[in-house]
Parts: sequence; structure tokens; C-alpha cells
Amino acid sequence: MEMVVEPSADVLAEVVDNRRSLHRRPEVSFEEHETSRFLRERLADLGLDVRECPTPTGALAVLETGRPGRTVMLRADIDALPILEESGVEFSSTLEGRMHACGHDAHAAILLGAARTLAENVDRLTGSYLFCFQPAEEIVSGAREMIARGLFERHHPDVTIGLHMASWLPSGTVMTRPGLYWSGSDFFEVAIRGPGGHGGMIKRAGNVISAQAFFIERIFSIVEGLEHDGAGCHCSVGDVRTDGAWNIVPRAVLARGSVRTFTPDLRQEALQRLRDLLLETDTEFQVKSSLELTHGTIPCMNDPNVTGTVLDVGRRLIGERASLLGQPLTVSDDMSEFLTRIPGCYFMVGARPPDSETPPAHHSPGFRIDEASFATGVRMMTSAAARLSL
Repeated sequence: MEMVVEPSADVLAEVVDNRRSLHRRPEVSFEEHETSRFLRERLADLGLDVRECPTPTGALAVLETGRPGRTVMLRADIDALPILEESGVEFSSTLEGRMHACGHDAHAAILLGAARTLAENVDRLTGSYLFCFQPAEEIVSGAREMIARGLFERHHPDVTIGLHMASWLPSGTVMTRPGLYWSGSDFFEVAIRGPGGHGGMIKRAGNVISAQAFFIERIFSIVEGLEHDGAGCHCSVGDVRTDGAWNIVPRAVLARGSVRTFTPDLRQEALQRLRDLLLETDTEFQVKSSLELTHGTIPCMNDPNVTGTVLDVGRRLIGERASLLGQPLTVSDDMSEFLTRIPGCYFMVGARPPDSETPPAHHSPGFRIDEASFATGVRMMTSAAARLSL
């Protein structure tokens, strides 16, 4: 059954305004207090039933149609990153060292626009809609915390959908994949310790700087040859620290990074290789390393039936610009915690700025997205939710 729920021009203009307001005041994971107040106020203005959020930050609201049908949970993440913005947009962050560098401001604004659009069309709809604004996705903890604090004891959605802006995809396109979609993640912290010494005298043995360089240079060996559905697993280091100086080799260095894998077996193999590499490093440089592992989140698994519905809606709305992703991606998102409990679909909306020769990288100071793509996001969320409630 075809069910198209179109946002008005006023809604789309408001989405842009709300996104810019959120962009100016970014808040990092579990500190999204002002963001949460902003969202709750606007949800209340729409006449929605604003519910108590199980986590200190975040927001929940419900729209009941009074007619039989399924309950659809529409989810958006809301947190920012600890990055100094260099995007050059006129509505740049006013909080130094904080930036919406992954599009979560757009996700939240789009979901507000979808909530308003569904509320304005409630007489045409069936079932009910749960609007979930989730905190702390960037540390892949918010979804798990909401669940642990009783989200699904108080609410019982039958199906869930969410979107993620993608600055590398052409603006206004939609892409998703049934089954395995995005990888799971594990975070590691490696400390390497040695005796320390004079920069002009210390050699290879005990040199923690050389040991760390050896470890980082070989980090990709951890996932070499580990593939699933034609996609290779990934490993990277994003944070390196030391208290040395130009003439001091310190006693300790720290490296933090992530391992992205697709299956339990691949995860086990990659983490064992990580331990083996550290043992090799210790032996090679006569240092002592320690490893602290934190499990991030499980892989995103899209339900084939829900994904089929989302793609069908996309093709009706935007034609062949809605298409299947060929291979799973080595990015992670704790939408996976919802998807493992409720059948659902996570999809990407292309948002590459038309004036950009190369796509602005997510999690970079220069990250930008095309605001014209927000219309596709709202249309997809409203029409897919309406179809899935039947």
C-alpha cells in the first residue's frame, strides 16, 4: 500500500532553522542538557505526549492516532564531538572545542520535522509513533543505557527506523542494505612502559617511542585478510600521548584506537592478533605493554522485510536514487542495540555539499553537509513510518 506523507515548505524551513540552532550549541555525549531541553520544548509545542526519558539526557515523545496499527520508533542521535570547528559555515559552533562533526544536529532536526509532519497528518495515519532522541552515540553508550534504564519496559515498539547523513554520497540519495550493514566496534588503550632516559643516549632497548612507532606501523596487520561479504575489517589509532620532550625519551606512552569487525569469529581473531602484536613489540624493544579493551557496540543488522519497505518507499519518492549498498561499512553506531531487539532499518541519506570537490570527512573540523538533503530525510522518515505502522 502506498502511503506518502509530505512535509510542508514551512516544516522544511523549520528543519533548517532547528539544525542551525543545534549546530551553534553542540554538546558532547551525556552532556546534552541544553539540547534535550530544546527538543522537549519543541515536541511539546507540537502537542505531542512528551514522556520521561530513561536517561538524564535525551528526549521521548509519543503520537497516538487512536486507530489500530503497529508502533514505530523513529530514532535520532543528538550528541556532538570534542572537535574545534573549522567548517566556515555562518552558524558555526559557539562552544570552543565542541562541534557537530557527524550530522547529529541534522538527524535531530529531521526527526523534529518528521514528528511535526506526522502530527499534522494524524487523521490519515494508523498505529502510534515513538520519537526517540538518543544521547551518547559517539561513545556508543546511549542506546544501551536507555535500554538498561527501562526504555522497552515502558514502551513497546514493533519496528524501528533511523537515518544517518552521509557527506560522501550525492545529496538527496538514499542507501541501505538488508542484513549486515555496519560493523561492530571495540576500543583499545595500549600503554607501553620502559625505563626512560636521555634522548642522546637511549638506544632501541627500552625506547617506548620506538616501540610505539613499531606498534602503530603494524596496526593494520591486526585485520589483514579478515573480510566478510567482500568488505575488510578495519583498525586504527586516533590518540597518541606522551610526556616526553625533544631530549627526553619518556617512561610511558599511550595509544588509543578501535577495531571494527563484522562477526564474532572475526572479532575474536582480530583481538587475538592485537595481543600477539603487543607481545612482539615487548620482545623486540624490551618494554612492557598493557592492554585495556572496551567493547563498543555490536554490528548493525537491518531486518530484510523492513529494509525492503524502506527502499520501496525511497524508490517511490526519489526513484533510482534510492539503492542498495553493495558491501557493509566499517563504521559503527549503537542504533545496532535497538536493531538487535526490534526489527528495523538504518539508512543513509546523501548530503555531499554541491560546492565541495572532495567530500567533507565525518569527524573532521571541516565537516559540512548539504541542507537541501534534509527534505529527503524528512520525507523518508515520515512515509516509511506511515507504511510500517499499517
